[in-house]
Amino acid sequence: MPLRIVKGKNLPIGADLGSSTIKLAQLRLADDQYELLGADSRQIPPECQADQDQRMAFMADAIRAMLKTKTFTGRQSIVSIPAETTVVQHVKMPHMKPEMLTGALRAELEGKLPYPLEDAIVRHVLAGDIPGDSENQQELITFSVSRDVIEAYLGMSRRAKLDVVGVNVESCALVECFSRLFRRASDAERTILFVDMGARSTQVVFSHGKHIVFARNLQIGGDQFDQAIADGLRIPVEQVHSLRVDLQNDCGPGDNAEQVHHHLAGPIETLANELSKCLRYYESVFRGRPVERAIFLGGQAHDKRLCQSLARHLNLPAQIGDPLLRIKRADVEQLNEKMDQREPQPDWAVAVGLSVGAEMAA
Repeated sequence: MPLRIVKGKNLPIGADLGSSTIKLAQLRLADDQYELLGADSRQIPPECQADQDQRMAFMADAIRAMLKTKTFTGRQSIVSIPAETTVVQHVKMPHMKPEMLTGALRAELEGKLPYPLEDAIVRHVLAGDIPGDSENQQELITFSVSRDVIEAYLGMSRRAKLDVVGVNVESCALVECFSRLFRRASDAERTILFVDMGARSTQVVFSHGKHIVFARNLQIGGDQFDQAIADGLRIPVEQVHSLRVDLQNDCGPGDNAEQVHHHLAGPIETLANELSKCLRYYESVFRGRPVERAIFLGGQAHDKRLCQSLARHLNLPAQIGDPLLRIKRADVEQLNEKMDQREPQPDWAVAVGLSVGAEMAA
């Protein structure tokens, strides 16, 4: 049975269970206006990130603590698991009846996953029709996760006292976060590139208005950036994060900024080359639908110079995304502490998209 949300009521909590951070966000829709009711986050300690059992125990305790603050209403939630645990692939298939497609897709994925196919949960999105040799084909995006990973996160969610009513993937949550802004008929013709740079991976997503047409998971993120800086400056990697935060807040000396950016040149070029490959693939499939702009999201998007460098490599207009654009914020002290309303909050796109997406699916 599909989830039903009554307009004017609170939406489920969006639980972004990332590789290094837990983020919870809950919205309300009333009179065609979204309001952010609550948001909270916790950093996952490095020692817990490396050990599955410690990770799940920490997350369960942290989420229970966040729920006890009375920041959120109810326990219904939509969750996403870390992007690096999801295998994203594009598959071209001939047109066929829906009841035949699932089996055909699984046959196509046989031997292409890092675990046996029978241990995988596979879902797909239809990206669109593309020209074939003799007839049009379907371009499909598949998202595969091992059953063990899903069961581990659902078990943790139960221990955290969350009532999970849906599981989504980060790529789709990103588009759902911003699709509320695409209301005109002409918006369906707009092509947007979303680049969500997390700690361990980067999600690359193209959308035609509200419709996702390309997704890829790149195994490069903030951890690699920090390690490159640590190696170049010969300082502990634990020190790098504080240094970068100070620079982003214009609290550090200018020479430090130049050194940091110099040591980021290699990882930036690597990421830019991968993004260019994605762009070329998209352009080869969807000819005549040029990309309007790039929107940078995720924790790394707070680094403006990093985003500017990537935009120059891509030769695209770009901006740092604000998931809370045109969203009213409840005047809650804890919420104001978590989010600076004067600046975009690009790292909250998945959590907000998970909550907003529940209303769209209703």
